Amino acid sequence: MSSKTSSFSLLFYVSKTKVQKNGEVPLLMKININGSRLVLNLRRSVNPSDWDSAKGKVGGRTDQARVTNDYIEAVKFKFRQKYNELIHLNDSITPEMLRDAVLGINSGAVRTIVTVWESHLDGLRKLLGKETTRATCQKYHVALKHVQKFLELEYKTLDISLKSIDPEFISKFTLYLKTTGKCSHNTTIKFLQTFKRIVIICLRNGWIVKDPFIGVSLKLKIVDRPYLNEEELQRLIELEPTCERISRIRDFFLFSCYTGLAYIDLKNLKRQEVEMGSSETGYWIRTKRQKTGIKTSVPLLRLPYQIINKYNKLDKLRPTDPILPIPSNQKMNAYLKEVAELCNINKPLSFHIARHTFATTVTLMNGVPIESVSKMLGHTNLKSTQHYAKVVDKKVEEDMAALALKLSSKTPSIEAIIAQPKRRAKRTSA
Repeated sequence: MSSKTSSFSLLFYVSKTKVQKNGEVPLLMKININGSRLVLNLRRSVNPSDWDSAKGKVGGRTDQARVTNDYIEAVKFKFRQKYNELIHLNDSITPEMLRDAVLGINSGAVRTIVTVWESHLDGLRKLLGKETTRATCQKYHVALKHVQKFLELEYKTLDISLKSIDPEFISKFTLYLKTTGKCSHNTTIKFLQTFKRIVIICLRNGWIVKDPFIGVSLKLKIVDRPYLNEEELQRLIELEPTCERISRIRDFFLFSCYTGLAYIDLKNLKRQEVEMGSSETGYWIRTKRQKTGIKTSVPLLRLPYQIINKYNKLDKLRPTDPILPIPSNQKMNAYLKEVAELCNINKPLSFHIARHTFATTVTLMNGVPIESVSKMLGHTNLKSTQHYAKVVDKKVEEDMAALALKLSSKTPSIEAIIAQPKRRAKRTSA
């Protein structure tokens, strides 16, 4: 936010050149802000001989003088109060802005980041299920909450004018997210990307002249995505649960490991979304990802099919019945810590790791083409799936290193191979 000072004054005077029939003259007010001036007719008139130009009010103690002077004080108070509101939200104010704000004219209304953001969010909510998803609305909602907390901490306000959104503001907000907000680099970047979409709306409407994100890198860092390898997955399958609660959590986690469904998609999965394919392929899960709205089709393998029938008889479910009795995500992740300990899995197990396991250990590691994996995961583009392919490349590298070690004991050394032609050459010359 700019810290520029602003000069402001109100001057009350009378126009003696415009004498009315009753001999009175109109009462005027001049607004002076940083050298810019605007004159307003206050729709009042006074006797020029009663006007005290030095004090800017009517002299004398008559009832008419008192009424007029009270009116002048009320106007003065109202304009000063509105000026203080505007100067708090704007880098610069014009007399016209002040006049329009006091008179309630729309052009005088100050556009602020929170009001624009909330308006956009309201529009998204109206498009739920049509052009947007709950995940998108939630993303904008959480990002806005961070902006409001930042404004309250840094500027002692809950909103700020769009003109105050400059590179310095973005820099401070970024620092806030990484420190006070305790956000990782990628989470910070995602919040900033959401912020920039709001800024783009403002730029398109002419509410902001210059993009405050110019020169700001919004590139995500590539991070390792944890997953269960074959050995860990097998330990999970062979686990003998200590109680019903652990058994359920293990089963639901395994279901996602073999279908790739995210928590919310599994939670919302209905019987009507499990369809019979051909006699060779059996059942398929055909649903739409809540996060992206992308349709996805995944064959129902034997293990997840058995898990469904362990809790519900598939053929007896009604179309809108949930496939599995999934608990809250919070409980799932809490109980998965116990499951990991029972299986001696030294990884911070969360439900989303099941999706990563499906992408790597269950599919790509077993030769399923990356294009097919991408479709089953419901990714919007192949680039999202290629992060998992790097894990497979690492596995190939490890396998080839083991192969090289194995072959080294069966093949002659490189020195021996190089020396062989030389020995043959000597025998030829002899």
